[in-house]
Amino acid sequence: MKLTFIKKTSLYSGFIATLILAACSPFKTPVPPSQVAVPSQFAQAAAGQASDISKWWLAWNDPALTKIIEDTLKANLDLRIARDHIQEAKSNFKMTKSSLSPTIGVTGNIAGGGTDSRNRYLNSFSNDSSDPTSVGHIAGVTASWDADLFGARHADAKAAKAEVLGQEAQLHQIQMAIAAEVASYYTGIQCLRKRLALIDQRLILLENLKSYTQARFNAGQATLSDIKGLDVQINILHSYRPDLESAIAASLRHIAILGGRTPENVEIAISPESVTPPAPAGELPSTVLNRRPDIAAAEANINAALNRLKSAKADLLPRFGLQFFGGDGRIRFSGLSGFSNSGGIMALTAYLPIFTAGRVHAHIALEDAKLDEAVAFYDKKLLSALTEVENAYQARSSQDKRITQLSQALATTEQNITVEQGLYQGGKHTLQNVLETKLDKVDKDDSLIQTIQQQQMATINLYYALGGGWS
Repeated sequence: MKLTFIKKTSLYSGFIATLILAACSPFKTPVPPSQVAVPSQFAQAAAGQASDISKWWLAWNDPALTKIIEDTLKANLDLRIARDHIQEAKSNFKMTKSSLSPTIGVTGNIAGGGTDSRNRYLNSFSNDSSDPTSVGHIAGVTASWDADLFGARHADAKAAKAEVLGQEAQLHQIQMAIAAEVASYYTGIQCLRKRLALIDQRLILLENLKSYTQARFNAGQATLSDIKGLDVQINILHSYRPDLESAIAASLRHIAILGGRTPENVEIAISPESVTPPAPAGELPSTVLNRRPDIAAAEANINAALNRLKSAKADLLPRFGLQFFGGDGRIRFSGLSGFSNSGGIMALTAYLPIFTAGRVHAHIALEDAKLDEAVAFYDKKLLSALTEVENAYQARSSQDKRITQLSQALATTEQNITVEQGLYQGGKHTLQNVLETKLDKVDKDDSLIQTIQQQQMATINLYYALGGGWS
């Protein structure tokens, strides 16, 4: 009876110890809360029905732009690298997850050799005791399994899975960036080509004005400095052309490289003009933050850090495992009957750290700091995302207003041209007045073209800030 009581007491003690350890389970690890209060709506966003912006470039109704972006997304090397990173992360997840399953293997060994036996008993049975030989073999099955009672290996697998999700989010982030970058170069080329055409118009007007001034000079109605001043303007205009042409060529090369082509392969079809679509309406902060891949990557980073901390805490708890070996073996000495046997052995292993010189606690402190860092980084990303959207909406709104004002000024200038032509035909104004008014219109056209390009850039940045560009 006494022995039975001792056994039961030991059983109860082990059960109580297990409960205590379970109370210290790493799954009780809390996540530091976010310090960012997400607003219910954007201050600059217009109300309305939200639209699908996964392929926002379709809203521009420019087939050439659509083709360039989608072709680039298929061939871009950064996206290829990102997909390889995903495959690496998936392989790492599979390797990590495999630690939850038993390991089974087959082992075998064959050996043979000679001996110089000094055992008279063995020599008496051997026909050739001067060079007795031995041959043996052993073969069997081995199996081992670490019982993950406290979830350390499960936490490692979850951390690895979170890294996969993080890499997928990085892929989406690169997709967004590439689509925006291609569209930026594309609209920039359109703007530069229009400005080149305006330079040609301005040069024609200046040459006409120079001819008119030369005639007035010949008639004694203008000075030589008037002609020289026009020459300076003409030369300055000619100097602008190489820079604009170089910028166009550089943008075409950038698009080619983004599409996985050599910079010499720059034959890219670009339409003369793209009409800027309206700013997306009906966007809410909660929707945008759920859509943006950088936020998803930050969330995955928190999940990975949390599970790495759980795994580190589990190092304080005991580990249990099972090992098994079953096999058959035989050994034979020359001149003797062989010895053979078969059987198996199973063992229960246990390990509890007693003294690690602070290594386990230092590892826990390290992972705890990384978790807090991941949450702080997540909060930083939230604030950056909200700021980017508000700034992009504000930039688009500002450019819309400026375009309205420039369009009104341009309409007034066009009316002035009509008035000046009438006054010139009536003999009240000179041709110089007409040409100078036309030059003023060209200047306003140039300002409007550049502002439209800035409006397009603001729109592209807005789509990017809203998380558009991937599905």
